[in-house]
Amino acid sequence: MNRKISKTNENRAFFNARLDEIRMSGHERLRAKARMAQAEAIADAVFALIGWGKRLLKSPVARTMRHPTASAG
Repeated sequence: MNRKISKTNENRAFFNARLDEIRMSGHERLRAKARMAQAEAIADAVFALIGWGKRLLKSPVARTMRHPTASAG
């Protein structure tokens, strides 16, 4: 996935710097950064699924299923 949808991708350095300012152990800091990366990956997956759903609804098959035909009436 080359396209970065999430706005946190642009500010990752900012958030990592903010995490580095917080007093915590190295292990906790590493876990916090991993959780942030995990949350970002989940958000990207959700946006990808939404985009897939939009493309599916725009497909010709979906359009014919939404509109009743003349013989259906």
